[in-house]
Amino acid sequence: MTKQQLKNYCDAEFENIEAVLTELKKILHTETSNYSTAELAAIATFLHNFYNGIENIIKRVFVFKKMDQKDTPTWHKDMLKKALDIEIISNDLYGILSNYLSFRHFFVHSYSLSLRWEELNPLTDNVERTFDKIKASVYEYIDQLN
Repeated sequence: MTKQQLKNYCDAEFENIEAVLTELKKILHTETSNYSTAELAAIATFLHNFYNGIENIIKRVFVFKKMDQKDTPTWHKDMLKKALDIEIISNDLYGILSNYLSFRHFFVHSYSLSLRWEELNPLTDNVERTFDKIKASVYEYIDQLN
């Protein structure tokens, strides 16, 4: 894989994430926080898709760098930590993304009936800023690669 192929992959993945965020915005109500279970499930799905896209990008950077990613029960957390260690992301972004990772774990292992707006709201409020930060961080990292 070339650096340009990595960048092209990231471009496509970021476009997918942008599409997810566009759909998320369509569901969010500014006038109320009274969401149905189906609406909460949709919001949660889009948040999961958002974080999944970020993981896809990080995994692809690891492939480019020929870094092994071990398939362990903690591989999601390990991958995020490794992204911090090799400076794909900053400490600040690591803390923010850790919240989305925790939510991802909850989403995968729970029922939609367990979703609560109070838990989703901080993630939705921060998702666009987080997207801008991760996008800038990834492209800055790629630009520095040889």
